[in-house]
Amino acid sequence: MIGAMVTQALAWAALLAARAVHDRLLSTLWIALLGLSLASIWHAVNAWIGRRPGRAVMHAALLLTPVGYGLGFDSYPWRVGWSNAGLAVMLGAIVLACAWPAQGKGRRWRGVVLTGAAVLMAVTLGRGILGAFFTRLYPELRTPHPLNVAAAILQHVALALITMALLAAWHEEATGSLQHLASTDGLTGLLNRRGCMEHAALAVAMARRHREPLAVILLDLDHFKRINDTLGHEAGDKVLQLTAEQLRLCLRQTDLSCRHGGEEFLLVLRHCEQAQAVEIDARLRTLLQRASQAQLGIPVTFSSGLALLQDTDADLEALLRRADAALYAAKQAGRNRLCVNGAAKAAV
Repeated sequence: MIGAMVTQALAWAALLAARAVHDRLLSTLWIALLGLSLASIWHAVNAWIGRRPGRAVMHAALLLTPVGYGLGFDSYPWRVGWSNAGLAVMLGAIVLACAWPAQGKGRRWRGVVLTGAAVLMAVTLGRGILGAFFTRLYPELRTPHPLNVAAAILQHVALALITMALLAAWHEEATGSLQHLASTDGLTGLLNRRGCMEHAALAVAMARRHREPLAVILLDLDHFKRINDTLGHEAGDKVLQLTAEQLRLCLRQTDLSCRHGGEEFLLVLRHCEQAQAVEIDARLRTLLQRASQAQLGIPVTFSSGLALLQDTDADLEALLRRADAALYAAKQAGRNRLCVNGAAKAAV
């Protein structure tokens, strides 16, 4: 966006110096820089909300508009009609980029950019038609024709609004990135403890309100310190990453998983009865052992405690206390097993 602003400034500087220095060259540069500023806006939108249609059209117009303007400079109707048509096409590409579905990303600022670009496209195209076909009414750039005056005013207003909208987009992206970093574990890519507590508390509240089943599994990798001591911390990190990968394979999109701390992971399973939770635990146990055996040469196991949401559970903390007690019981019973409500179940 900064590039677009700087390019716009350079474009108008080139126009102001054109007559005094070299009219054809600097006027052509003016058109080229205007097009480049619009292309910068299109690429900014493309970068923030994903791949947009119109790339080929934008790049073709960016190249052909100043070339055609320079080659036909001696014909005023041609250069006015051609350049404004090219700029209108580029503005249309921006309108299309903002209007194209983007899964709800930045609807407000996209709407502002779309509106500003659409207004600019309309007055730019109108000015091109006026200069190309009604040259008598618009013999030069500074002609005080109502459309030209409106275009000059709207251009500054629309560009200011587009700039503010894109700054809002940058702020939205920066805020989202900071929130993601604050709630994500850097090693595994899972939610960290803070992020998971926020989402899990909401999941428990919703389950209580709608009287839906919910399960919590707290798992701890067995003998993790021994892995670090014998194979090194790099292997330990790999084990944590492998665990996160297998969790992603086992869990549904509605479930939550986080690195609760160290080698401990927390799973919050929505709409999940005990039998389903036990099945998920068993599947994760099998996948992790196979992956670790294949990639590290050792089978990695874990102990886990399962707690189911009860009517007496006031909040998430009550569930976590019972899951933690079940996890402790699983360790005491010999590790590599799931403990459900105080009854240890050995891994198959």
